[in-house]
Amino acid sequence: MRMVDREHYARLLRLAYLVLDDGDAPLMRARRVTARVGRGGYPARRTRLIAILLTDPPPGRPRLHRLFYEPARTSPGPVRAALLELSPHQRLAYLLRHDGLTTPEITAELGVHLPTDFQDVDEATAAVDDRTGLDEAAQRAEIEAFEPDLVRLRPPPAVPRAWRAAVAAALAAALLAVAGFVIARPDEGSGAPGTIDPRAWQRTGTPTINEWPAQGGLRHDTALLRRAAEAWRADSEDPPHGRVIVLYAGTVDGASLVVLRDSPGLRDAPSVAQYFERHMSRGVESVRRLETSGGQLIMLGMTWRYLVPPWLLDVRAAVPSGGSPDWVPVAVRDGLSDPLPWNWFKPRCQNYVVFETTFRAAGGWPRTVTQLVSNDPRSSAPRVWFRDPPDRQERFRWAALHAVACEAATTLSESGDLRLGHLWSGDLPDGGDRATLLTVDASSPWGAPGSSILISDGGRALSERGGTNSDFTSSAGTTAAAVWWRSPKRWHLVAAAGPGVTRLKTVGELGSHETKTEHPGDIPLLVVPGPRTDGARLPVVQVVAYEQDGDRTVLSPA
Repeated sequence: MRMVDREHYARLLRLAYLVLDDGDAPLMRARRVTARVGRGGYPARRTRLIAILLTDPPPGRPRLHRLFYEPARTSPGPVRAALLELSPHQRLAYLLRHDGLTTPEITAELGVHLPTDFQDVDEATAAVDDRTGLDEAAQRAEIEAFEPDLVRLRPPPAVPRAWRAAVAAALAAALLAVAGFVIARPDEGSGAPGTIDPRAWQRTGTPTINEWPAQGGLRHDTALLRRAAEAWRADSEDPPHGRVIVLYAGTVDGASLVVLRDSPGLRDAPSVAQYFERHMSRGVESVRRLETSGGQLIMLGMTWRYLVPPWLLDVRAAVPSGGSPDWVPVAVRDGLSDPLPWNWFKPRCQNYVVFETTFRAAGGWPRTVTQLVSNDPRSSAPRVWFRDPPDRQERFRWAALHAVACEAATTLSESGDLRLGHLWSGDLPDGGDRATLLTVDASSPWGAPGSSILISDGGRALSERGGTNSDFTSSAGTTAAAVWWRSPKRWHLVAAAGPGVTRLKTVGELGSHETKTEHPGDIPLLVVPGPRTDGARLPVVQVVAYEQDGDRTVLSPA
């Protein structure tokens, strides 16, 4: 099952599973109802999911699927255990509260299908509070850490030897009928995928996925490659565009795996498909549209291994949640990395790990390439570029990576490649600690405005996201950013800009405040006191940035 927005799909699947987390086959049922919500933004899809969960009758229970493929029920944490004692209606009320909805919004969502008032929502929340004894942050942490797709597979039951052949034959026939697979001898006239000259990447200084040669021990297995290509071409949701090319074919953890890409043309980035053949099943298990055609690390299924292009060497990895990088070398053999420890991928850090590699192409100097990779083969692996970092480069870079992955400076699954920039560092007012104003620009969608955030020297977020006038390709010298920062006493507007900006000025309810640079190359900084932190609303304000050539741009701190 594949959706356009995989992060939203994972959130919807978790919501459905926790509501259906009793009886038989909760994961199968959750996948089925989540697949019916269709496309669109997350709130609209969540509304459709709520309607299905509250109004549809329970689905049928295919026993063979439940017996062999439903994950084993693991011991629930305190929040899941408390939810098991509530009705589906009460579970939804509680889960929507932790999904960011207010009590009136939850009442409106549920009241369309069942009579619901404010007291119902409060009682569901209080019931979980009483049963768990955990605060709101701890409850949310358990919910966000739960990934139903990753629970342990049910072990096969003990079957007498005399019954094994009959059970295996019946199971194979039933699974083929349910899944729609037809395992047969491939059509000899069907088109096999193409391959790339193994030396093509060595003839260019900027190799991309278009020069990525086939790797792996099964890359010469013509029948396997043809089956994989035909399976992808037959896919009804994400078929390939243009010619299909092999990136990898080999045996991984007992399964035959083929990784393919398509060729959509110069204006569009290609998609990558992963085809698996196991003992009782075969088919395309994931398709991901790349944000760029540059070579990216690609996770293979749920194997914790990565496909690495031949021009990226000296691979090492580190967990971004640490205060400083603890780099661990990662061995790569025939394009396939050794598996990473599964517990490196922390929900707090969006399930991403930092990779650093050495890029060595023809006729160029070696340089370091930084990427953030996920534990999901359908999620992006954005490369990270740094704009004008300060003198202490390593410390700033790691703090910036920590802020991006672990402090919600951006949503990685939707970002494409990233450019991280440093605008200002200094002490905050009202006795605040030292801070850095970080800019975050993403390559996808193209031309989208960037964002900014105040971070500590260790990468901890000190503010919510603010606005900038930049995008992925804009000049760092003319970049300006503004954020709201909250001290113990009051709110403050903090704005800074690159050396190409000579003046910053506020307009709006905060009044007119201005700062000018006295010398060329100075960094303009504007800090304006706002309302006290006693519940007063933030004023409507904008910051005007004036450049040296007379151009000006307007940005908002939120």
